[in-house]
Amino acid sequence: MTTTTPINKILHCKKGQSLIELTLITPLMLLLAYGVVEVGSVISTYLTITHTTREGANLTSRGTAPNTALDAIIAAAAPTIQNSNQAQWRIIYSRLVQKKNTPCNPSCTYIVDDNPLNPIPGQIIRGNFNQPSQLGNIGSTVTIPGVQDVGPFQTFHAIEVYYDYGPNVITFIGNNINHTFYERSIFTNVSN
Repeated sequence: MTTTTPINKILHCKKGQSLIELTLITPLMLLLAYGVVEVGSVISTYLTITHTTREGANLTSRGTAPNTALDAIIAAAAPTIQNSNQAQWRIIYSRLVQKKNTPCNPSCTYIVDDNPLNPIPGQIIRGNFNQPSQLGNIGSTVTIPGVQDVGPFQTFHAIEVYYDYGPNVITFIGNNINHTFYERSIFTNVSN
């Protein structure tokens, strides 16, 4: 016959073990779940930016006025891009034309349209995020892979989108990614 002392009973009691395990594992599980949600948000934002550039360049290349096209893609990209968060994004429309009096030998030289007689500016910027066009300002010479194979007197429409991804709640995932997303699409003019 063995006698059990009160200390042995406490040491061998299993009633609270599950509760202690649950208490230890719950914060880790919540952190992992939030990380999955944040990764999904990053992917969704990147896909929105990519879609925005393609649709904007497509619309302008088909003859839609650039201001109308920019309004349409901003409306379609909500809630990622909207008027209430203009400090987080910038959309830049650029019209690329062949440089005047420069022969295409063997390839054409293109610039951001600087024609003052054109009623639509060669570059239109929306949003307040402080990032410059990677193509350049009005009058800048543009070098784009693939453009050298296009014949003379072509016009191209480019949409560049910058977005500063800042998660609402900072986590280890949000701090370890590049917060500035950039995407660009260039379409040849098909409206003529």
